[in-house]
Parts: sequence; C-alpha cells; structure tokens
Amino acid sequence: MSPARPYCRCGNPLARDNPGTLCAVCQARRLRARVPAVPPEFWHAEVMGEALASGDLGEVIRAYRSHPFHGQPLPQMVVAGWLHVSQTTLSRIEQGRRRLTIDDVNGFARTLGMPWALRWVHEHSSEARDDVDSISRRGLLGTGVGAALGLSPFAATAAPASAREIDPHLVRHWLDLKALLDRHDAMFGSRDLLTTVGRELSLIGEHRQIARGELHTQLLRVESRWAQFASWLSNDAGDLSRRDYWADRALRLSHEADYPDMQAYVLMRRAQWAVQASDEHRAIMFADAALRTEGTSDEIRALCALKQAQGHALANDAASCEHSLAAAHDLLERAAPPETPWHDLASEEVSPPYVLAAEARCWLWLQPHKAIAAYEDVLRCWTPSATRGRGLHRARLALAYAAADEPDSAAAEGVKASDIAKATKSHMTLRELKHLDDQLAACDVPAVADFREALAAL
Repeated sequence: MSPARPYCRCGNPLARDNPGTLCAVCQARRLRARVPAVPPEFWHAEVMGEALASGDLGEVIRAYRSHPFHGQPLPQMVVAGWLHVSQTTLSRIEQGRRRLTIDDVNGFARTLGMPWALRWVHEHSSEARDDVDSISRRGLLGTGVGAALGLSPFAATAAPASAREIDPHLVRHWLDLKALLDRHDAMFGSRDLLTTVGRELSLIGEHRQIARGELHTQLLRVESRWAQFASWLSNDAGDLSRRDYWADRALRLSHEADYPDMQAYVLMRRAQWAVQASDEHRAIMFADAALRTEGTSDEIRALCALKQAQGHALANDAASCEHSLAAAHDLLERAAPPETPWHDLASEEVSPPYVLAAEARCWLWLQPHKAIAAYEDVLRCWTPSATRGRGLHRARLALAYAAADEPDSAAAEGVKASDIAKATKSHMTLRELKHLDDQLAACDVPAVADFREALAAL
C-alpha cells in the first residue's frame, strides 16, 4: 500500500519531488510577502542609475519593480504591501502625484534595501516658502551616494597594492563626491557626514601614499580639500579640537602639494573662526596672512579680504572695514573664471548672496539698522536648498533686530532660526541663538518667551 500523499495547508497536494510543506503557489506567495535581498550590483544597473539620477522616488520604485533581477516585473500590489501603502497610493507616488516626507522616503529606502546613504529632499518650487521645507520634500541627495550607488565607476573601497593599480580617474571621483557632500551639508547640516568623510580621507591617504609623480600631487590636493571639509564639518558640529586637527592637516598637505589657494583658504577659515570667537586680533592676523600667500587666485583673495573686513568690524574700525570691503569687490571684478578644478575653491562663497551675507555681518557690529536691511536681502536671494545657511542668517538677522532695540522682531526671527537649527543640528546657528538669548535677557514680552521656549527645545 503506497504512503498517503502529503498536502499543503492550503489543501492542494504537494508535488512528489517537493520535500517541503508548502506547494509552489504558497511558496511564491510567501516569497512575495517579504522583500528580496538584492546584491550591490542591483543598484548599478543602467535602469536604476537613470532613475536615481532623476531625483524622483516614483521613478526609482518603478525602476525597482521592472528590474531584470526579479525575472519579471513586480506587481504594484506586491511592492505596495512591502511599503505598507495601498496600491492606489503607490501608483500616485510613481506618477509624482503624492507628496512624501523625509521619513516616508527613508522608510521606503530601508524597506527596499537601498544603500544606507540615501537622503531625499525636494527642489524648491517657486511657491515653496517654508524655511524648513527642503528637509521634508522630495529630490535625491546622498551621503556618499556616488560611491554607494556606483554612479562613479571609479569608487575605491580598499588601498591599491602598487602605484600602477591606482586609477587616475579617482581624482575626479573624489572631487565630485565632495561636491555632492557639500550640497548635503548645505541642506542638512554636518550630521551623518563626519563618519563618511573620515572613511574617504583614510582611502585617499592610502592611495596618496602609494601614488607617484603628478598623480601623487593631485591626490595630495584632493586630500587637503577633504581635510579642510572635515574641519568645516567639525566646526559646525561644535567639535573644535577636531576642527583644528583637520585644519592643520589640510594646511600641511597643501604646502606639500604646492597648492597656494588651499593654503590661503585654510588661513581664511581660521580668520572666520576667530571672528566666531569674537577675537578680532587673530581674525585680522589670519586674514592678513592669507592675503600675503603668494600665487593665489583673485577669488580666494577676495574671500580673504571679506574676512579681514569682518575682523575690522568686530574691532569697531569702520574705515578699515570699508577699505577691505572695497578691496574685495575690486578683486571680484577682475577675477577670471576658474581654469582648473583646483581653482574653484571659493566659487560659491564669492557669489552675490554669500558676499552680501559677509557684508551684512560687518554691519551687524557697526550699523545694526543697516544689517537688518542687508540680511533681509540675503534671505530673499539665498539658495533655497541651502537650508543650514538660511538658518544661520535668520539667527543673525534676529541679532541685528535685537541690537537695533526691536525685541519683538528679534524674537520672531529667532523662533524661525530655531526651527531650522533643530532640523540641521547646526552648532553655528545654535551659538548665534544663544547670543540672541543673552541680548534679550532683560526683555519680558510674550514674543521673547516664545523664542526661549523654542531655544530650550533644541
């Protein structure tokens, strides 16, 4: 007598060659109930690269569903179940008709197994005016996303064994990746970046030690840029000892690489931090040293002159401040476009909004009423996606109102800046808000109470 044929729990008989307890239909249903683990090369496919480059989450999910890895396109209903949304909602997301928060997008990214570095924000539309809107809307940006997603075929993950193994395209890769992280920093602040930057610096250093000739020099320059970036991030995170360590390293590397623009740039940053510490003498000293650096571009010299002007303003020397501002404008008028990637250090920082912000800070000490008008102009023309900087300038506008004895307006701007500081975790903005709190200490009006409540929540 033959043994009884086993049955699946759904009631269907199991195939004779099926040693399990589920039929083929139930096995497929179970597989579809959980997200498949995809290999890293899944994200390198052309269909995914194009979708990711679009910055549209709907396109990314549509490309994910149609990826050849799955054998056949995944139904919307299956993926919607993984994402815990309805099929209708997923259809609207894929069509770009559903607004998503950053929490939605990060949750979807984790569920589908996207690389850990993905961060999404929306490119501001003309009608978007909310100061923190860029952190809650849609568009693609990544912490290390270029390397994580393989958007550059030259990403490095380990040190080479010999100089001949170093791909010279890595120089361009690291410059592009840093530019991407610069944008992330401007939108989100320094959080989540320092670990990534430290890892890349280690890789760059390992390649630089093995490289020879011109490639060695170029990697020295790349490493000096990344070290300076690490010092900037450390300052915004409030870690001043790490800030100084990375600045020293950037300066040493720039000297070794014969990179005068970077040498002056690091000195300029030291002048900026002296201003931050209300040390006008060191601010002027570092700015003067930066201006004396031979072989620097006019753009870098203009940026150094702006920091020199701030040092003079902090010292309440209006005549010297205006002289330095005039010198900065003269340098900018004759500045030529960057000839190589090594000459574009200050391109954004000498753009009109940044120059206006540098001047506004001078007036903050010298003529607060003039600073109010200047900072209002800064905020009107500020790049919408540069969220962290907008928060910093709102805090300084609030300081200008306080110095002009307008506590209600100061407190109102302070609340707005606090909202952005909470989102970006910017220590620089928080420092200015604490100064504002000190200036409003003697004020006992409802608006100031609201500001103090917002500040206490940071």
